[in-house]
Amino acid sequence: MEHARHVFRVVLVVIVGLAAILIGRGFLVPKSHGIFGAYRADNVAEQMKARLPAHQGAASCTPCHKGKAETRAAGSHKTVSCEVCHAPLLRHVAEGKVTGPMPVDKAFTACARCHRKIQGRPEKFPQVVLEQHVTTKLEGAVCLECHDPHSPKL
Repeated sequence: MEHARHVFRVVLVVIVGLAAILIGRGFLVPKSHGIFGAYRADNVAEQMKARLPAHQGAASCTPCHKGKAETRAAGSHKTVSCEVCHAPLLRHVAEGKVTGPMPVDKAFTACARCHRKIQGRPEKFPQVVLEQHVTTKLEGAVCLECHDPHSPKL
């Protein structure tokens, strides 16, 4: 019986310690933690207020660039966002006003990112073996010599 008191004390210390940890965790962990995964869900709204999203999507380009948007919508790049080849919209427009020229990646590597022949890509996806497709040197805007990037078919 003498040793039972020691076991009882150890069990009591463990229970009090666990209770203190759980109560402390209740005060320290925010209520929104774990709603959408292992992070604080309130942080999403806070970050949206703290920083403007740089990417806006193709729909935000249409009001000023209707002609290019119509060409793109009719072509095979209709599902590709403008910001894939151009920079994020925030570099060009802020608060509804043009802040600078829109950077354009005219290098053949921009096209090759999606269209270089790779075994893992679907057969129906337009793929090109660049070295066989282009008769000149692979440099600069070689793809744009023959293709309109908004509607790339010849």
